[in-house]
Amino acid sequence: MASVKGTNFTNITADPIVKIDSGEWSGKMRVQYDTYEASSLASGSDISVARLPKGAKVYDIVVHFDALGGSTTISVGDSGAAARYIAATSTSSAGQMSMSQEGAIAGVGYENTAETDVLLTTGGGSITGTIKVVVMYVVE
Repeated sequence: MASVKGTNFTNITADPIVKIDSGEWSGKMRVQYDTYEASSLASGSDISVARLPKGAKVYDIVVHFDALGGSTTISVGDSGAAARYIAATSTSSAGQMSMSQEGAIAGVGYENTAETDVLLTTGGGSITGTIKVVVMYVVE
């Protein structure tokens, strides 16, 4: 059995210590929360729910939703990639999705190189119902 260290843990236990970006070690978590009440919102629509500053590293996004309509989906991303954080997920039944459960591995710790809006993108049909979103990120 091996005993190994992650990259940042290796850096902080080195002699001398290797400096680590505070967005990856001992950073302050920040949260943006928003809601949206959809009423026959067309498939392919974008819902802006957070504006992240340049340098923000996203660590989790949680979306709670009503049953939004048969065969409907929501993905979570930004203008560069509609599913950067969470791929299209069924919203036919009330529920939740989170980056920590269903998220794309490339989205975990993704650093935004410019001010960026987090977008929910609808699919499959028009949606009606309540959506609540929590975006957790670090910027230091």
